[in-house]
Amino acid sequence: MAAPAESPARQEEDPGPGLVDWRTALDVGARLVDAAEDGLLADAVRQAQDRMPAFRNRAYPLSPLPLFVHAEAATCVARQLEPYVRLLSKVARLYLDDAGVRRWYGLPPAADLLIAAEAHGDGPERTEIGVCRLDGYLEQDSGRLRILENNADAPAGTLFTPRIHAVVRSVLDTAGITVPPHALRAAPRDDALLDAVRPALTAARREGRTPVLAVLQPDGAANRESVLMAGAFQAQGIDAFVADPREVTPAGGRARVGRRTLDACWNKVNTVGWQRLVQDDPGLVARWARILRETDLRHVNSFLARYVAESKLTLALVQEPAFATLFEEDERRLAALLLPWSRRAEPAGGLPEQLMARQHEYVLKEPYDIRGDGVTIGRAVSREAWAEAVGRAVKEGGVAQRYVPPAAYPVVRTDTDPRVVAMPVSFDTYVIRGTVAFHGSKASLQPRVNIFQGGQKLSVHVTTDSTGGEGLR
Repeated sequence: MAAPAESPARQEEDPGPGLVDWRTALDVGARLVDAAEDGLLADAVRQAQDRMPAFRNRAYPLSPLPLFVHAEAATCVARQLEPYVRLLSKVARLYLDDAGVRRWYGLPPAADLLIAAEAHGDGPERTEIGVCRLDGYLEQDSGRLRILENNADAPAGTLFTPRIHAVVRSVLDTAGITVPPHALRAAPRDDALLDAVRPALTAARREGRTPVLAVLQPDGAANRESVLMAGAFQAQGIDAFVADPREVTPAGGRARVGRRTLDACWNKVNTVGWQRLVQDDPGLVARWARILRETDLRHVNSFLARYVAESKLTLALVQEPAFATLFEEDERRLAALLLPWSRRAEPAGGLPEQLMARQHEYVLKEPYDIRGDGVTIGRAVSREAWAEAVGRAVKEGGVAQRYVPPAAYPVVRTDTDPRVVAMPVSFDTYVIRGTVAFHGSKASLQPRVNIFQGGQKLSVHVTTDSTGGEGLR
């Protein structure tokens, strides 16, 4: 098999190397180092962490240097990523309408039962991607944004990402370090969660009653973000609480938890966790199928989104030659621009041999995973471990993806020397109801840039400096 070619296609709005505002980053970074040497920065960090709202589930060191991004480039990114989410929604429609697409995914019967129950209506909302996080890297050599995966099931950080921006901004203010204003379009808002659930609560508001929303997490498994999400919704006048999905029942055309009647739910059970619940409780699927068919409950992050749009197989489907006729030319061009080469790991066609011959060029991914546990990076593992991963991917229908080396960015430390460490970073985008809401970033020296793999979060600050972005044209 010939080496998979990376499409050279570029679009006029490709932000290229102009995404990071290096001028502001280096200037603010230098001032932060001066503040650290004077002992001011560590005190500012401690004060901010003590008085600001919680912004993390897992402890990690706070870097007070935001990832600075040019507004012009961020606007270009939004003009690419919003159509990409619409493309994911189209894939969801294709799954419902095309038997060949369904066979290709090969989802278990339980998943199809839930999808069919939820998508029984005819409206566009049946395939809506209500909330998702597009995880990407800025490619090391070109600076181009590459989307590595889509988290549409229960994207972590939807509440905490705006909060980390506020905490970092508080540190900068305390240290007396000014930065350019944040661009309004992508300014992180602590109440952005409400945008995702607003349509689901319209009927209750119209009827003059307090909307009721459940944040779904199994008993004993709720993390800090889940609990605080309920509090954030309560602050917006919603009767919100954390509930175990096994407690939800249908009754009289409404979904209920105990005596509470639900208008909507935000399902924080990730796809892997939901599959485990289904295995442990065979009656759960039938009960939830009834809830979805027989009640007016609005499921913000649907099963179609989590089982199809969430699947890493979708990265391959939109590039698969066999399905090319299902997509318009501009959709194929967009996929080539944003996505690294991705294919389903099939035994035929020479792909396994190619993966073994050029191990350092590839990554293998399970269709669903959490915390990076289902990702195997060829250049980061032994030959034996890679051969085992290739065999497993071929047997279980994993995804092979071209490795994207991430660009590095300075991370400022207040507790160790050296004060500044260049770390590979991600560039992640939260899209709520089809619109870019805000950006986030992760930094790590580990092969997988993930909070649960030794990483940390960075604030993302979109600068309004009109002199930036020279590399856009």
